[in-house]
Amino acid sequence: MMNPVLQKIHQKQPVRGVWLGIPSPHSARLLARLPLDWLMIDAEHAPVDAGTLAQMVAAIAEARGPLPFVRLAQASPEAIKRALDAGASGIVAPMINTAEEAAQVVSWAKFPPLGARSFGSAYAGLAFGQSMPEYLKAANEQTVAAVQIESAAALDNLDAIFSVPHLDMAFVGPVDLSISLGLDPLPENPHPRFAGAIESILDAASRHGVPLGIYCSTPQAARERIRQGFLFVNVASDIGALLGGVRQGLEESQ
Repeated sequence: MMNPVLQKIHQKQPVRGVWLGIPSPHSARLLARLPLDWLMIDAEHAPVDAGTLAQMVAAIAEARGPLPFVRLAQASPEAIKRALDAGASGIVAPMINTAEEAAQVVSWAKFPPLGARSFGSAYAGLAFGQSMPEYLKAANEQTVAAVQIESAAALDNLDAIFSVPHLDMAFVGPVDLSISLGLDPLPENPHPRFAGAIESILDAASRHGVPLGIYCSTPQAARERIRQGFLFVNVASDIGALLGGVRQGLEESQ
């Protein structure tokens, strides 16, 4: 089966998801019943250990709704193997600054002959309803290998990064990108230097046919990013929704 998120972005259709910073298979299971395209487990900045990661992936996959994605703790073969062997439909590797780093991510995420990923997980194919042999045959096409663009160094290498064969998507980390540019840590930064960086990323991605995603702090921001050309956007985060809902309840109870 083809990854429906990949199908949509190849057809230039936006895919909407939720960012998961709460390390809980229970909250993931609840959110997986909503009509979303994907749920992103944040293993970089949230306290998600290997066992919890596997349980969250399974809780999302069993709903047969949004697909489980993982933002890795780091771009390493161990981190990629852990996420994909648990059954994740895709990975986002943080802090990728060069084509060589992007090519390593793709290699670690793809089985031979496209890459060097090792095979052996009995869990990886369960999210796709596949046996181990079926998963091995289909995984290179149905799992998403994405890299995160979030530094001034990456901006200098966009054409090279986006030229890497079999790179499925690039994802912009706007807060770290802002910091790297010497700006305030804002996800929707109004500074002209940040706006110029976003335009450069959009232009380079268009030249090389690489779909783009970006983190959004509000649904209004997600709508604007889709208008700009980003296809993979989050409409909420679990932490933001939890805190925002409680704050609203407190205010309305006064």
